[in-house]
Amino acid sequence: MKFYHSQKKKVRGWKRRVHHLDRWGELIKEPHTKYFLTERGRHTYERYTVSPFYNLVKRHPPLWFYKLIIAKLVTAYSEWQKTFDKLNVPYDLQLWLYDPSYIRSEIICHKMQQHGERKRFSWESDLSKPFPYEKLGSKHYNLQDFEWILADDEHIHFEDDFEDANFTAEDLLADGYIRKQQSDGLIYYAKRYGDIWIGRRRDAMSKDTKDVIQGYFAPPRTD
Repeated sequence: MKFYHSQKKKVRGWKRRVHHLDRWGELIKEPHTKYFLTERGRHTYERYTVSPFYNLVKRHPPLWFYKLIIAKLVTAYSEWQKTFDKLNVPYDLQLWLYDPSYIRSEIICHKMQQHGERKRFSWESDLSKPFPYEKLGSKHYNLQDFEWILADDEHIHFEDDFEDANFTAEDLLADGYIRKQQSDGLIYYAKRYGDIWIGRRRDAMSKDTKDVIQGYFAPPRTD
């Protein structure tokens, strides 16, 4: 099952969509910081959630349009970096570029406890592959300005899901899922669908970086 795919049905009005993307690119240059600065605020992000791509059944745009989205995210990154530096709040600013689930790509800033901390994720990949500079690159931005970490874009089921599901762990394993366990003991089953490239601008990275690991969170039990 693929949750993000290209459909054969023609998407019309590309000129209008490019204009809409341009307006969106201007709007996201200023991050939403009001909730971020509260005690409960943990992150703020922006993603291009527009029809016909970001619907219940999502479609990823063609590569040329995806590169326009990346250009807006890269430009926003520079502006966000200036804003969060002025706030003097510990933060970790990232670009998440999905491949092939292009439309899920985003810019996200995590609030950290201390300066120099970097958010890492339990779904970072064990695969070894180079960043696709040739595929995702453009003359309008330089992705080599970023350090990239490969993570797994995967569909997951938690072990507790089986109590109310019409499938079993054996069904998932037969369908290509892999049983995994986080450092906190959480058991889940994951099937990989693609790549997430998590990037940070090289010139903003501290040499004394401390990694803070975030894993998946199982939904709370209701019994």
